[in-house]
Amino acid sequence: MTAYCVSISGREYHVQITDTHLLVNGEAVPADLVSLNGNGMHQLHRGNKGLEVYLNTLSKGLYEVFAEGRRIVAQVEAGNRRRPNCQDAAAGSDDLRAPMPGLIVEVLAQPGDQVESGQVVMVEESMKMQMQLRAPFAGRVEKIGVKPGAQVEKGALLMKIAALP
Repeated sequence: MTAYCVSISGREYHVQITDTHLLVNGEAVPADLVSLNGNGMHQLHRGNKGLEVYLNTLSKGLYEVFAEGRRIVAQVEAGNRRRPNCQDAAAGSDDLRAPMPGLIVEVLAQPGDQVESGQVVMVEESMKMQMQLRAPFAGRVEKIGVKPGAQVEKGALLMKIAALP
């Protein structure tokens, strides 16, 4: 998983990207970004809707986005250098929380297990789709908050992982 703090027009967003999903302030965002020409032009897919987006690097960590006639400038910082407001949005980042309401199908780790960053530790089903939930970083599982078959609400504590020293 990769974490970023993104600032746009004074608002800050905690963004987490994994192999299977994108989370913005802890909420799953179904989207796919495909490079069209290698020179900044991309196609953004959200459900049945497609949007052409042009991305331009202004300087390290500063990006310009053009979409639907609008220009947006975004300041992007790696997750380990979050500013205080973005840190607040990411509170509990050592916790694995439900990205959306659903049913816990499988728990693949137990308390005391050592997990690697990105390792699948749980499977959640929502809207007839199964989502692999991955460890946000390497660590040791301290607590499991749910059992298979449990219905969970968005944001429910699923697992607590302690970073390895």
